[in-house]
Parts: sequence; structure tokens; C-alpha cells
Amino acid sequence: MIELSASQPFGGLHLPVSHGATRLSAMVPARMTMITPLPGKTEALAKMLGEFPAPGEVLEADLRLVWAGREQALAFGEGLPDGLEDCASLNDQSDGWAGVMLEGEDAQAVLARLVAMELRELPAPSSARTLLGHLPLLLVKESETEFQLWTYRSMAGSLINELDHAMRGVAARRAVT
Repeated sequence: MIELSASQPFGGLHLPVSHGATRLSAMVPARMTMITPLPGKTEALAKMLGEFPAPGEVLEADLRLVWAGREQALAFGEGLPDGLEDCASLNDQSDGWAGVMLEGEDAQAVLARLVAMELRELPAPSSARTLLGHLPLLLVKESETEFQLWTYRSMAGSLINELDHAMRGVAARRAVT
């Protein structure tokens, strides 16, 4: 019988990596739970959580709640309130996503090469669903120089390749100017 063992999404991909004024490192959250209100239960859900994130919002309380799409939020951390399943669909997403932190003075310049949105207009913290090249992406802007980037685990290698290439390009351009 084959024995399977758990692995990290970026296993063997040589992280962290730095080029110029940016650094890319893997993120491994304790737990990620997708929360979707059941029909007619949005108010009850918001009451249980204290608040449910509106589009683009990132809420910090007992749990970190990140808007992740229409009527969806990702909860980062343990300790969902008891009875939450009565008003929401709860799906453990911990093994389904891969996340990296892109940080540094040139983080926005790196992302400008890959993401078709104006990142300077996003407040911090906030979230957005977009594409990074051809990859589906949940982008969380932590500050002007820090971004969490989440995609599906099966696309972790492509995420790293795209970001590494863009980081090298921005670093080379800065070295020439």
C-alpha cells in the first residue's frame, strides 16, 4: 500500500527569495475556512462574527476575516464561534490554497507587471479578487509595501515563477537607472 505524507505547497521551490528591493516568502496559516452565508442568514452570521466583510474589506477581531468573493469570506485562524454552521456553509480550505508574502520597496512595481489593477488606489488593509497573469488570485494589501498573494495550491509553482521573473525584471531596471 502506498503511504502518503503531507507536504507544503511550496516544497522544493526555494523560498524565501529576494531580488533587488523585494522579498518573497511562503505563508502557512494555521487554518483557513471559507464562510458563505446560508440563504437569509447574512444578518445572523454578521451578528455571530461581530461583522461580515463587505467587498474588499479585511476585518481583524478574534478571527481575521478577508473578503474573498461575492458573499464569501476567508477566516484565518482557529476558534470559529459555536453554532456558526447554523447560518453559514463552512469549508476548511487550509490544504487548497497557497500563499506568499511579497514585501519591499518595489512590491507594487513587481505586481504592476502582473496584475491588471491600480494597487495604489486600494486602502490598506483590503482584499481583491483578480488574476496574476493567468492565475486566479486573492490579493490582500497589508500596507504600501506588503502584499499577501493567495492562489490555488495546484498553481503554487506558476505563482512563484511569475513573481520571480517580475522581481528580477524590476531589480534589473532599478540597477540600470
